[in-house]
Amino acid sequence: MKRIVFILFFYILTLFIAFGQEMPAFVKERLDSVKIKARIALEEVRIYENGYREMKGKLPEANLLSSEFSDKEIEVINGIGLKLQIGMVFDNEMRDRLVQLLRNEYRKEELDTLVNIQINNNISLFENDAMKICKFDTMQIFKTTLDSFYIDLNNKNQVQFSINMYKYDVFKLLHLDTTTIFKQVFNKIVTIEEERERENWLTNVNYNYTSFAILCGYINDERFIKPLVEALSKSSKSDNFQQEKVLEALARMRVEPYYSDYIKKRTLSEEQIMDEKNWLDFDIDDFVYVLGTQEAFLELSKYLLSNKPYQMEIIDYADHSETHYNPISLGAFYLIRDNIENKDIQAIIGPNREDVEILLKPLYDWMQKNYGNYKIRRIW
Repeated sequence: MKRIVFILFFYILTLFIAFGQEMPAFVKERLDSVKIKARIALEEVRIYENGYREMKGKLPEANLLSSEFSDKEIEVINGIGLKLQIGMVFDNEMRDRLVQLLRNEYRKEELDTLVNIQINNNISLFENDAMKICKFDTMQIFKTTLDSFYIDLNNKNQVQFSINMYKYDVFKLLHLDTTTIFKQVFNKIVTIEEERERENWLTNVNYNYTSFAILCGYINDERFIKPLVEALSKSSKSDNFQQEKVLEALARMRVEPYYSDYIKKRTLSEEQIMDEKNWLDFDIDDFVYVLGTQEAFLELSKYLLSNKPYQMEIIDYADHSETHYNPISLGAFYLIRDNIENKDIQAIIGPNREDVEILLKPLYDWMQKNYGNYKIRRIW
């Protein structure tokens, strides 16, 4: 009995020590800093993206939380086996805000701010419209002042402009914007424009939610599934990039049928892989950065023996330039080399070997033989 108690105590103590190591002070401080900036960015993103204000916060790169740490700090984090991921930065309130942004929904104060900024930017246009409606230019004092103003300015500038250009200046000079009739007409115009502007924001067909969709995929919270699926049906059919990023997020979250469809599209026959005439309609990076599974790396390894064109490279010479196409086998090689950490294969292929072509078949054979035992580099 004493032995059992001792073992249990030792186990709990070990867990306690491990837990104490899970979050070193510098990591917590850095995550707190990233969270503060991300929260501000989520609040201000629409005002910033429309050029109305400098961004005080910063949304972190979804898959690059590690970029917030130095190389030495990353060594410490990896050394203690600490698993950091972007979801740690986003609390419930911030995740709800992402849902709101995905759906192009607005907080009242946010929408009011956007509308007010746009209205204030166009005040002179609305005053001009109200001035025309009120027909101030039929008043004798207005016409007399306008003629005098026009003659005086032209004499000074020696440039002949249309007299109509000065109507607004004279209108302001005579303080006609203080009259009751003007205020009534102007307020009516502003009210109409505010409603129109509000509707424009709420029904913006060109609204770009790509960055939010990418974040949602990495955070991997069930509350994102429905708005991501909704986004697929609402987004412009011509915006293939945005749709691809939404599908990528759903695949990353393993949401069906999108996950299976994503894999199916990227599972080709040997004949298709070896076909050198046709380019792929997806990027082999997807096997690493979206799927990242044993099965995905096995599929990627099949491209090690293919000469299918992958990347176009333009080489400039003194008298001409040539277009060169790198084979997909090279792309597959570097992806596997940089993301499979098994010591036996790394001793053979990396990291500075230049004779890549002779390594393709040995690497292919190793990948087939060791399927299920790949040590896949964690990308965070």
